[in-house]
Amino acid sequence: MDDALRLRAVNQIFKIDASLGCESGKDATFTLDFEEKNYRQQALAGLIRDTVPYFALTQEEIASLDKSDWNKSSFTRISDAQPTKKGDYGELLLYIILNIFYDTPKFVTKARLRSSTREQIKGFDCAHFSINPDRTITLWLGEAKFHQTFSGAIAQSFKSLNDHLMDAEKIKSELRLLSGEIEINKNILPDEYLLLKSHTNGSKSLDKVSIQVPVLLTYDSKCIGDFCGTENADIGSDVFQASLIAELKGKFLSVYERTWPAKNNITISFYLLPLRSVSELKEMLDTIETAMKF
Repeated sequence: MDDALRLRAVNQIFKIDASLGCESGKDATFTLDFEEKNYRQQALAGLIRDTVPYFALTQEEIASLDKSDWNKSSFTRISDAQPTKKGDYGELLLYIILNIFYDTPKFVTKARLRSSTREQIKGFDCAHFSINPDRTITLWLGEAKFHQTFSGAIAQSFKSLNDHLMDAEKIKSELRLLSGEIEINKNILPDEYLLLKSHTNGSKSLDKVSIQVPVLLTYDSKCIGDFCGTENADIGSDVFQASLIAELKGKFLSVYERTWPAKNNITISFYLLPLRSVSELKEMLDTIETAMKF
């Protein structure tokens, strides 16, 4: 993402700092602001539209393509599935959050790997990384569930994580695939590239590979719906914040009542993004996608 796009993102998506009883200490909630008493979903659709090239193209492609070709080239890598079944935009939201709030760039463009846009992205929904102060690498291999109901998002993420994380051979197979597709980030040094390679190509014991699994869950928020159009429709409103935090605490209780896959080298973190209407946002994105592809 370029600097202008990053600035737009930080002016549209906000991290809520509140004690929500998070078990891992890494869980978080993100929300949009209001404008003229309306939740800024239309602005979010515009941000997603302009982020698609950075999500779906490699850095080399972005550098070599004329900017006028970015949109068509990148949107042709977005799934042709029906809006209600398309996972790409949830994955793109996770991409934005990881870049903006956690400074973890992607090392593989997963949208490029599928053989057909009729397929959803297979395996983990993202492949990002971070370099720790002690010069070790953490791989960020996440999940995104772009759902209207929180119960549906939880159920699907639970199924996916058990499928992906409980089978060591599946993890190693995915890492080997990613290892052959590593893109050299412009900010990474040669020795850091070799370190990243050693964490994915099987030369390092999987038990010693640090893996962070961010799980993005969206849902239609009753709180946000109730506040739209009212005098307290403002992210800075104490009344709104208290109501949203109360709702979020209930959602996190639903997360923590399940027994998630557990391994010493793997940490799961949950990112909640309440929306006013997921279906409306998906409809906006479908309209944008149609215009960009044809």
